[in-house]
Amino acid sequence: MLHVIGLLSFSASFDYLGKNSSPTQQGFGGSFQFLTIIGLALATATFATGLLADVTLSRQLFDLKNVLSVCSAPLEVLISVLYWSLCAIDKTLVVPPEFALPFVPDFGFHAMPAIMLTLDLLLLSPPWTVRAYSAMTISMVIAFLYWFWIEYCFSKNGW
Repeated sequence: MLHVIGLLSFSASFDYLGKNSSPTQQGFGGSFQFLTIIGLALATATFATGLLADVTLSRQLFDLKNVLSVCSAPLEVLISVLYWSLCAIDKTLVVPPEFALPFVPDFGFHAMPAIMLTLDLLLLSPPWTVRAYSAMTISMVIAFLYWFWIEYCFSKNGW
């Protein structure tokens, strides 16, 4: 059930995104310029793989879901903690007032993925088979890939 609820939430966020675009989404990279959307896509892939694993009982899909979970859960928790911390200080640090989201979609983008992935990781996944050094390396690689990606988008868009 957790995977179904998560996928419904993530789908609703993508649906909202498609129906409410902003000028920044029209540039190179579209919505995937934003770490929030990349994290949401990774969370969706994790939960889709988890649901397929639940239905098929495939060991390979469970293993893939666990690898994806080790990548996506820390990323989504980081996104959520950073976003809500900055919003507590001053929401305009993160979102210009003209692009502010209503609470429900905002919660769907910036809290639900972290909540759902954390529940999945703690309740439905085996203990981490990745050591701390490997987990930090994975996180660092993701961070550098995102940095290169936004620099590339900047080179195309000029903003």
